[in-house]
Parts: sequence; structure tokens; C-alpha cells
Amino acid sequence: MESATRARGPYAKTVERRSAVARAALEIVLEKGHRAITTAEVASRAGMSETAMLYHFPTRDHILVAAMELADSDSRTVLTDQFLGSEAQQGEWPPPELARLSAEDEAVTRLFFALSAEAVNTDHPAHQYLKDHQEQTVLHFADGIRRRQSNGYALPGLDPHAVARQVAAVWSGLRMQWLVNPTFDLASEVSQAFKALTGQSIMEAKRSINDLVSRM
Repeated sequence: MESATRARGPYAKTVERRSAVARAALEIVLEKGHRAITTAEVASRAGMSETAMLYHFPTRDHILVAAMELADSDSRTVLTDQFLGSEAQQGEWPPPELARLSAEDEAVTRLFFALSAEAVNTDHPAHQYLKDHQEQTVLHFADGIRRRQSNGYALPGLDPHAVARQVAAVWSGLRMQWLVNPTFDLASEVSQAFKALTGQSIMEAKRSINDLVSRM
């Protein structure tokens, strides 16, 4: 029992230090953008020496990935209810908050695409992060599509996982276009693309016809 207690101490400190570094790095990203990050400033904000920080995060890229993972965690907390709650079953989906979050946290969105460009290299620290991120995104979208199929908002014959990959691709592409030229309504474009891919307009038309016939 005593040895187990001793083992938990260093581990807890490691988790605490890694969390402090991620939070400090994310704060800098939000304030100045990811290109302004230096290991010296992150260490200073995290309250540790640069040498100690680099023990846990060997390179600047590792630190950026940690900041991105924390940003994902924060945004996931905000959007969980919209993904899995009532918004996934009726009304607009994906939730407009998803696109608005990208617009409001533009610095984080820029960091995401900067890391995405590097993540195609399997030896880059962002590779596993992006792979996991994509898998989770597709799972969330697929779940939302299944819920909408069961409630008559999406075509019943669609493969939710395949459509979810397409939605994720469109979502990513529209965000990239918006970063380069933010002259269009990102939330509206995402919503229109989702409706087209899931056949929502067709389902709405069928529902209107059925309602009309039932009143005749």
C-alpha cells in the first residue's frame, strides 16, 4: 500500500505539469497565435524551468499538439449537449455553435490546420492526434445522422459512417476556405452541405406531402 502511494505522487505531479504546459500554450495561442509560441514563454507561464518542460515535451511541436488537444477537450465540453441531445434529433444539425466556435476561436482553427499539414508525416507528433481527432469527429457525426434517420430528418438508406466522413471532409474544407476568405457565413454553408448530404430537404418534402394527404 505504501509503495502504491509513493508511485502515485510522481505520476500526479507529471500530469499536473503536462496540464500546466498545455494550458499555458493554449493561452498564448489565443492571445497571440500559434506562430508566436516560444518554449521559454510557455515554461515561464507554466511555472517551471524550460529544461523541466522539455523533459515532458521534447519539441515545440509537442507543445502545440498539447495545446490543440486541450482546445479540443474544451470545445467538446461546450458541444456535447448539441451533438448528443435534442439538437441531434430535431432542428438544425450540425449545431450552428460548431461553426461559430471555429469563427470565434480563429487562432485555434489556424493551429489545427497548421498541425494538419504536418500530420501527414507519420513521425510528426501531430500524426496520432489528427488520426484520433478524425475518428472521433466521424463517430460524433455518424451518431447524429443515425438519430436524425430515426426521427425522419435524414434518408433511411444512407450509410451513417460513410456520410459522416463526407460531412467531416466538407466541414474541414469550408473552414479552410473561411480562414483564407472569411466573406461567407460559415455556419450557414455547413448547414446547407449537411442537409444536402443527408437528404434532409427530401425528407422535409415527403413529410409535407404526407401531412397534406392526411388532411385531405
